[in-house]
Parts: sequence; C-alpha cells; structure tokens
Amino acid sequence: MNTPTRSFRISAIGLDVLHQTRLKLAASMLLAERMDVVLQPWSGDACDLLVIGLDHADASRALSEANAANVPTLSIARRYADPAPGRLPHGATVRDINEQLSSLLLAAPSVDRPAQGVPLLLQLASAPSAGATLHLLQRGAITLLVDTAARSIALAPSTPLSEVVAQLDDVAWSATPIDAPTFQHQYAYRLPQRHSFEALYFCIARYRPELLPAPAEHAPMKLRHWPDLNPDDVPSTWLLAIACLHARPWQPNALAAACQMPRNTVQSLFCAAVASGLALTQEPAVSPTSRRRDTGDSRFFSWVARRFGLNLFQGSPS
Repeated sequence: MNTPTRSFRISAIGLDVLHQTRLKLAASMLLAERMDVVLQPWSGDACDLLVIGLDHADASRALSEANAANVPTLSIARRYADPAPGRLPHGATVRDINEQLSSLLLAAPSVDRPAQGVPLLLQLASAPSAGATLHLLQRGAITLLVDTAARSIALAPSTPLSEVVAQLDDVAWSATPIDAPTFQHQYAYRLPQRHSFEALYFCIARYRPELLPAPAEHAPMKLRHWPDLNPDDVPSTWLLAIACLHARPWQPNALAAACQMPRNTVQSLFCAAVASGLALTQEPAVSPTSRRRDTGDSRFFSWVARRFGLNLFQGSPS
C-alpha cells in the first residue's frame, strides 16, 4: 500500500536567483518522498516552512514575523561555515537544501502534538450540526470545506481524499466558520469535489485506522445500509466483508475467518462503521458456517459481484 502524498506550503524571502532556482529543484525532488510542495513568496500568511536569505535587507523583519507565527525556518547566510539543522551556508547545493527541506517538513507536524487529541476534522464531523454548519479548514496547501449539515467535505480537484487523511492529525490545521453565500461566491468553484463523511471514515480505516475510536471488542455488528465508498480508497478485497456486514450481524473474529481477512483489517471496518453512524449492534451474531445458507444472501452477494466485477466467493471457505 502506497503512503498517501502529503502537501506542504513553503514561503521564501531574500534568496538570490541561484538559491531560488536551487530551492525549486530541491522542492521538486521531494515528490520522490511523496511530498508535494507549493512555493510562494513570504507574505506573513500561514505556511509550513520559511526559507530565508539572512543577507537580505528584509531578513530581520521576516524572521521576526515567522518566529511570532511559530513557523519553522531554514536560513541561508554567508556567516554560516557548515550546514546545521535549520541553517545552510551561502552556496548550498540542491542536495543540501533538499535534505533540510525533508527533515524540517517531516519534523514540524510532530511538534507539540497532543498525545491523544481528536483531529480537528473529526471533531467537526462528529459534532452536532447546530450553529455554524460550514467550516473552511486549511493546512499548508490543502483547503477543504466541512459541511456538517450535509455530512460531507468539499475538496479541490487536485486533492485526493487520502492526502487529507494522511495529514488528519496535524496540529497545523485551522478552521474558520463561513456562511453559505461566502462559500458559493469565493470557494465553490475551487472545491467542487465532494465526499461524504462515510467515505472519509472508510478512507481513514484504510490509511490511518489508529485515529478511529474502537468499538466494543466482541459486539456483533451489522451495517445500516451499504456505505458510500470512494473506490480509490477501498480495496476490492474489502467488498466481501462489507457485503456480509450489510446482510446480517457478525462478530469480528467470525467475519475475519469467513472472508479470509486479517483480524485487524476487519476491526478497522468495524471502527469505520461505528464512527460513520452505520453500525447496528442489537441483532444476534451469525456463525461463519451459516454465511451462504440463506438464498437471499446469495442473491445479494451476486449483485455485489456483478456491480464490482468480482467473484466474491472464489477461494473462500465453503
């Protein structure tokens, strides 16, 4: 499974043409580490890193602004003889800059992160829809809208849901309540991609299951309805288990044995169902041996197979 690409916003000020060019090359090389970087001039706005040429006249002011905003910095100056964390000598190579960018960007999100805090997006997704229902969330180069009334998020076309999930617990997220007219006039054309909270939770189950609250360990569960799934983020190997949970209640161990899936993967599906509000737990569990006895179940599984172009029972226990 590939690690989702993470997005970062780097500002720069005081760099000459040579170092500006090398910074662009060093930033582009981060794609090999699944890090997508947007470069922009320093304007005091939120960013993940400020690269600053300390020999420039505006360096002191920019450095003071960055420190006040708690923005990490990479300084380049003639006064430095050797590289050190957060600083490079004048004439730093593309490789020198690339290594510093990678180190600083990956280290920044972990600073002062609450040990067991609930990610901001999940706080909004689980909160009652009373009051403001539209919230604009920003983190680095990512902007998204959370609509608690419609239980959905809106993204830019270039931002996959998995990229949001990869950075879900980053403390750099900010949230601003906005009204519907403001969204329609300023953001709707930029954020046309919609995903339901259900798709979000099942995406989390695949990439970051540790962020989901765990359900009761041995409680049987059934899905209230077929979940709204983003096909890019749900492996086809999950469909049989989801179809089983849609048909009737199961305990995790029984479902894992019946579908020949790892127990922790099944537990992640249970977590996504509970978090998205799809879980029904009041019905009795079914043993794995009775899974294919009901003709109604067989018809339903056949429908799933036709819809997704799969043979759901190939290789499963009889």
